[in-house]
Amino acid sequence: MNILILGGHGFIGHHTAKVLADQAHNITVVDRHHTYGDYPDWEYKPILEQRLKYMPVHNFAFGDVTDLKFMQSVFETQSFDVVIDLATYPNAKMVKRNVIDATENMITATAIALDLCVKHHVKRFVLASSSMVYGEFVSSAPVETAVCNPLTLYGSYKLQCEQMCKIWYKEHGLEYSILRPSALYGTRDTVVRVISKMAVAALTQGQMQVHGPDNRLDFSWVTDVAAAFATAATHTACANEIFNCTRGNGRRILEAAEIIQQRIPSKIDCLPHDSFYPNRDTLNSNKLQELTGWNPTIDIEQGIPEYLDWLLTQSYLDRF
Repeated sequence: MNILILGGHGFIGHHTAKVLADQAHNITVVDRHHTYGDYPDWEYKPILEQRLKYMPVHNFAFGDVTDLKFMQSVFETQSFDVVIDLATYPNAKMVKRNVIDATENMITATAIALDLCVKHHVKRFVLASSSMVYGEFVSSAPVETAVCNPLTLYGSYKLQCEQMCKIWYKEHGLEYSILRPSALYGTRDTVVRVISKMAVAALTQGQMQVHGPDNRLDFSWVTDVAAAFATAATHTACANEIFNCTRGNGRRILEAAEIIQQRIPSKIDCLPHDSFYPNRDTLNSNKLQELTGWNPTIDIEQGIPEYLDWLLTQSYLDRF
């Protein structure tokens, strides 16, 4: 198939492109290498270079997903079977710091992409949502039908985008597939997530701060999640469905810090839970596994050392 990945040079995007290309699909990427005002060029550029080397041969259009004329030109280049929307803010605090840009990036850009999919007869639109749509987990390992009550702007925007997908399907017949990952980590990522932040702090300061050490997150290795996106794009059973796509095994944040500590000698400073974030835990990801055979396999005992092996080779570490 011809597959367009919005944000295809990003963290999840470049891994997803590799999975799909290995399955012999033709990949086109839109990206503007947005740093969201959060990480400097000296960190981002080396990682981007690594992502591009890792990725397969692909068509590429540099531009902004909020620019209607640019996006029209992309859709006119060829006929796409599937569009995967990964051009989105990486986390909730970054949205809080950049509300106007985030609103354009997460809401306006989604509307533009959905409309162009209809106009150009795209079969399926795959949306990157988030576990943050649930807000505080009110049950053990919530399934996709659990009540959503997002407590952050990021989570509310993700839920709104989910609703938009359903409306475009109802009004225009555009298939959708929605994925809700959680607590991502892995190679070739910038330092914006829980595990990466703790690891860099251990390296550069000799001490990690763990907010809410007994809180649990469903830490999910990026290649497992990328395989979920590839599955959502191509599997017939994924049409007009919402899926959790996590490891399915909530772990205490302190456990993750202790695995880092085994490799990088450092102190662990346990602090109260950061009230900005809802309390989360395991997500039940059985639905995607049972319908498609998708099989996440990487636990933090394997994933964190692999991430650290990569991180310790990065030449820019002394600049943190």
